[in-house]
Amino acid sequence: MPSVKAVRTVVVCVLLFVVSLISWKTAWLTSPGNTLFFPDGLAFAQDENPEEKATAEGEDEKKPEDGKAGKTPCPECPDPAKVVLEGLEEKRAAVAKDQERLDQEKKRLETFKEEIDEKLAKLDALKQQIDADLARMEQKKTEQEIQKQAAFDAKMNRLVKMYSGMKPKKAAAIVDKMDIEVAKQIFSRMRETSAAQILAFVDSEKAAKISERIAFKKP
Repeated sequence: MPSVKAVRTVVVCVLLFVVSLISWKTAWLTSPGNTLFFPDGLAFAQDENPEEKATAEGEDEKKPEDGKAGKTPCPECPDPAKVVLEGLEEKRAAVAKDQERLDQEKKRLETFKEEIDEKLAKLDALKQQIDADLARMEQKKTEQEIQKQAAFDAKMNRLVKMYSGMKPKKAAAIVDKMDIEVAKQIFSRMRETSAAQILAFVDSEKAAKISERIAFKKP
């Protein structure tokens, strides 16, 4: 049977343990984090407040499935559709600008072509005018040459008639002093009988040159 001393010791230990439990409970209730410290340095957190726990659980239930939280769209991220539309608008503006430039270039080329056609028409008219002037000049020149040749022939015919009517010796004396080309023109128009009679009295050397020129006269 235990002694009184042993019983007293057990009672004291029990009382000390109860007092310790009361102290720990008091400290746990008054601590900010509701954390209970034990002598061994261990600490246990009190269960969360049921209301706070319910609120947290409600918030967890509101979270999207598969752990995906809702995100607010980034204000700096551009809208892809808007970017595409803006790109198309810029492309359309560039194409319109190129088309306008091409239209202006086409109009300028058409104006330039009209100017060239007008200048070519003026040049063609000028060429026709020059050709007409040259034709008139040629015709005039031909008429003048014809008139000049007719006057020369008339003069030569008068000389032929005059020398043919002179005595051969007297006519020969004049021919000796005459230019050989003029003498050739006279004798080429004179009848052969009259020419032979006059040449018989002309200097033999000059008579030979006149005969030679008459022989090689171009038709």
